[in-house]
Amino acid sequence: MGINGEGIGYIDQKIAFIKGALTGEEVLAEIDVRERRYLSGHVVKVLKKSSMRVPHHNNDKKTYGYSLFHMNYLDQLPFKKGLIKDAIAKYTKFDVEELDVKPVLSSDEVEHYRHYAAFPIVYSRGKLVFGELEGVDHFLSVDDLYRLQSPVINTTLNKIQKILNEHKCKDYYPRVKCGLRYIMVREFNEGLQVVFITGKDGIAKEVTKEIAQIDEVVSIYYSINTSSHSDFNEKGFKRIYGMNAMTLTCKDQDYKINVKSHMIMNPEMEYKKYDVLTSLIDEEDEILSLYSGLGLWEMSLPNDVTALEENEYQLDDALKNRDRIKEMNKFFKLCNIDKEIVRLCKKKTYDKVVVHGGDITEEIAKSIILSKVPAVILEGKNMSALGLSIEKLQNRYHITYVSGVDVDPNTPLVHAIVKLERNER
Repeated sequence: MGINGEGIGYIDQKIAFIKGALTGEEVLAEIDVRERRYLSGHVVKVLKKSSMRVPHHNNDKKTYGYSLFHMNYLDQLPFKKGLIKDAIAKYTKFDVEELDVKPVLSSDEVEHYRHYAAFPIVYSRGKLVFGELEGVDHFLSVDDLYRLQSPVINTTLNKIQKILNEHKCKDYYPRVKCGLRYIMVREFNEGLQVVFITGKDGIAKEVTKEIAQIDEVVSIYYSINTSSHSDFNEKGFKRIYGMNAMTLTCKDQDYKINVKSHMIMNPEMEYKKYDVLTSLIDEEDEILSLYSGLGLWEMSLPNDVTALEENEYQLDDALKNRDRIKEMNKFFKLCNIDKEIVRLCKKKTYDKVVVHGGDITEEIAKSIILSKVPAVILEGKNMSALGLSIEKLQNRYHITYVSGVDVDPNTPLVHAIVKLERNER
């Protein structure tokens, strides 16, 4: 199977990537894309089924994305473990068969676990709908996403969609730069935060007033953004209704999160990932954390931590939460990480460097190596970036731990955690 969970076969000696096909199956497929070097398509009918297939799965093209809903969940975990092993084997000199690669940590909830949803708002079949575009999320179909999002988000999205249509709202028209573009919904302790991205005309007060009457909605924001790309934070947000900072509980500690900060999609598994990371460090270690985000893991530690971040909104939340809960042995800094790590590693040698996202640049790798950092922990879900990062360190470090955490069940994504220790001279 391919890295996106598609089945791989051959048609007239040309490789074909088929959505919905599993290893060992014979299928009737419709080809959607014909390129010089490959074909891609989707399953129309399964002729010979795999034991991994979920019975009665719908293979209709309209509802099928790059998900793994057609695959038994327990069979997904070895597949995801294989993705981690393949990345190490492809990009590094290490013999992956000699590594003790741990099983992928499974999720208790395999559907409706996401606490975040984001959709384009489009006009289709005579009404406004959320997300009925080819390549929603660049990854999953709308139906896939609805199966992954929490029930309260789905119910609320349906209510909001009904309100928008009753008020005859319009979707975004680039030529005049007016209309509704995107909707985002985030689930916190207090309830749901709803965010609209709109054209220059914004959103009508009577519409948001009615949305505010939905019991689950506790906060509404909007941002006017007519740019062709989707960095919505650049234009700022205006609060229309309800709460400002929202609350997220991690390890029995409450944290305040602003509207511009990234959302944790699957808190249960995110916190299990934190447990794995914590198990790889000692209490006396001094930690350098790169791309620390909201800093939730860092603030759950007893250790002294220096945390670097390039996103000002994430960093602002981290600083405010640190001061509020009095974790004063945590130092958070907004900076160019490539430049700052050079300065820090010249001053001292940290016991461990943790790289969130698992992607290190040549400058970061050079600083780690020259500073003789005893151990490096990489964590992230981009397998190519992870493999390339290990490659940059492989001449001075060896792998001592590899595992995965299934933060995204029923998708071909896996969160890998790799620990490398410095070679003895």
